[in-house]
Amino acid sequence: MSDAVVSGQSNGTLEITPSGIPVYYQSKPKRLYRIGPEYSTAGLSNEELLAAAQAEDTTWREVPSVTTVLGVLDKPALPWWGMKCGVDGVLALYGSGQLVGNGSPETTWLAHHYGDRATQESVVALMTEKKLTVNHVRDKAGDRGQSVHDAFEAWARTGLKPDPYIYPDEERGYVEGLLAFLADVPSIEPIAAEVLVASAEYGFAGRYDIRFRTWQPHDVVVHRTPKRGPTYRRLAPGLYLGDLKTSKGIYASHARQLEAYEQASVESGYEPTEARGILHVAADGTYEFVRSWATFEDFRVVLAVWQSDQAMKERK
Repeated sequence: MSDAVVSGQSNGTLEITPSGIPVYYQSKPKRLYRIGPEYSTAGLSNEELLAAAQAEDTTWREVPSVTTVLGVLDKPALPWWGMKCGVDGVLALYGSGQLVGNGSPETTWLAHHYGDRATQESVVALMTEKKLTVNHVRDKAGDRGQSVHDAFEAWARTGLKPDPYIYPDEERGYVEGLLAFLADVPSIEPIAAEVLVASAEYGFAGRYDIRFRTWQPHDVVVHRTPKRGPTYRRLAPGLYLGDLKTSKGIYASHARQLEAYEQASVESGYEPTEARGILHVAADGTYEFVRSWATFEDFRVVLAVWQSDQAMKERK
C-alpha cells in the first residue's frame, strides 16, 4: 500500500506513497494530516521524516481531510434526524417509566423527582443520563460503522469473511449486507485496504476503504425500494476504488468523496481505476453498490469554498 509506514508518538504515523509523497496522519489530540515536501525522502530516514512532521517543520503543511472539506456542505436532513432522535428519546423515557403524565407539559413529571414538573432542561439532563441524546445516537452509529469497516478491512487483508452471528443485533444486519455483496461478486479480488493518499497539488489527504478488481462481469444491486425490491445492473470487469457506508442512504457528498480519493490516489502513484463505487449496507441485511456520478471538479469547487472559509476566519 505504501513504501513505508512508521509509527512515532502513539497517535501519529507516517506513510510514503508510491510516488514519494510523505504523509503524516495523527488521530489525537486532534485529527490531522500533514504533507511533506514532494520527493524529500532522499538522504532522510523515515524516522527523521516522522520527527519533522511531528515537530511541525515548516517544510510540512497541514492539509484538510476529504471529509473535513465536505463538511462545509449543507446537510438539510440532519435537523430532521436530530428531531426524530429527540422524539425517540422522550418515548424511551416514557416507556421506561422515567416520565409520567398524560403528555401535556403541565401534567408531565419526572418520576424520580416526584413533585418536579418536567422541563426542557430536566428532560435533556435525564436523556443525557440515560444516553439517549442525539450525540449518544451519533456515537453509537459511529461505533456500528467502525465495526462493519473493521470486518471489511479484515476480509480485504486476509480473505476471511466475517461471521455475522458474533456481532450484536444492531450490527449484524450491516455485516450480512456486506456478505450479500461479496456473494454477488464472487470473482472480486482485494488489492489494498485502508489506502492513505494525498494531493500535494490541491492540498488535501484522506484514506479510502478498498481497491479491488473483478475478473468477470457480475450483476449487483444498484437500487432497492420496499415495493419493487432490488434493481440490478452489470458490474464490468476492472479495477475499482470503493468506500463502505452504513448511513441512511447514498448522498452526493459520497460521490464527491470518491472522486477526491481517485485524484489523490493517482497523484500518490496508484493506477487509475475504471470506476469508483459506494458500497451501502443496511440494517436489514441488504446492500446497494452505486458507481460515482461525480467528477473531481465537483469536489474541487467544494474545496475552494472550504479554503475561502479558512481565509475568512483568519481575516475576522
